[in-house]
Amino acid sequence: MEKEEFIEIVGERIDSLVSLDVQSRNAIRILYTLAREKSKRPLCLSAASLLQERVHYRDVVFIATGFPNRPHISHAIFESDGPPGAAALARALHIGFGATPIILTEDGAVESVSRVIQATGFRILAPEEAIDTVGHFAIIRGASVIGFPADDAEAKERAKELISKYRPVGIVVIEKAGMNEKGVIHGGRGDRNIVMAKIDYLVLEAARGKIATIGIGDGGNELGMGVIQEGLKKSSIPYMAKCQCGCGGGAAPVTPTDVLITATVSNWGAYGIAACLAFLLQRPEVFHDAMMEERILEAAANAALIDGGTGYCLPGADRLSSDGHQAIVTLLGQIVSHGVRVLQKGDALPGGDKDYRA
Repeated sequence: MEKEEFIEIVGERIDSLVSLDVQSRNAIRILYTLAREKSKRPLCLSAASLLQERVHYRDVVFIATGFPNRPHISHAIFESDGPPGAAALARALHIGFGATPIILTEDGAVESVSRVIQATGFRILAPEEAIDTVGHFAIIRGASVIGFPADDAEAKERAKELISKYRPVGIVVIEKAGMNEKGVIHGGRGDRNIVMAKIDYLVLEAARGKIATIGIGDGGNELGMGVIQEGLKKSSIPYMAKCQCGCGGGAAPVTPTDVLITATVSNWGAYGIAACLAFLLQRPEVFHDAMMEERILEAAANAALIDGGTGYCLPGADRLSSDGHQAIVTLLGQIVSHGVRVLQKGDALPGGDKDYRA
């Protein structure tokens, strides 16, 4: 077996794991099929390869996350799917490349998301300060979390300002609903979400500057699903063609990204990218372990982020407890470790002439 063929196989294994329909929601089967029809390679591997190509030492990468949930009750309620994935990916990019992650979220979620990012060991700083920590003689691991507006005009202006000022080489959007062709953002129940930061304008501005963009989602209404919008509207996923708010556009987003990742839980899509990066770089330490996953999810619960399925502020996400998420992380880590051992042996790839005992 050739090296490139083995890399593709490992990518397939990682995709299979992060798209395992543990909760039997059925949406991931549809989403993954549609996304994979548009991609020549495994989804997480495609995203990791794009980042490996674009991200270098001291570069800035934007990661957008944060999902306002139950906005009809309070605009201060956010869910636990998204920020943990952002934390794990931010860590992977920093360890793997020496990049500075700047996380963008709603103004009302900055404090909560900061606590989740900090759980991986980052010191949360102002963007300029975080950038200055890279390569500093006194080691400090800096990241930044800043707000992004929901208002259209403000979002357009902020997008231009941030890209001009920090010149990111990539933007990853994790579990953020995107606008339909009417410019309306919807929640997972097909209702209008007026609190969601309009990250679409950041992605559109990035596309004009040929900045790499990656979208991650698990329900069909997330930014990046514009890649498969036509298929979504024909699918059986509720509200994609006809939403609940009466705008006439449905909940399927229109904005595409360079790579779309569909996962059972959006956090897992980010974990899949981080795992693929660790594998491609042949550095297993780039991917976090189960102990850190537990720490991240506990930080999310302590920061009052709710499980979007159960409504509880408990460690977990999307109706799965911390144990379930830790198990996924453990299995991903073992796929990475095994794959790296095989690559480092070089002449003992499975299916070759020589004995294979990696």
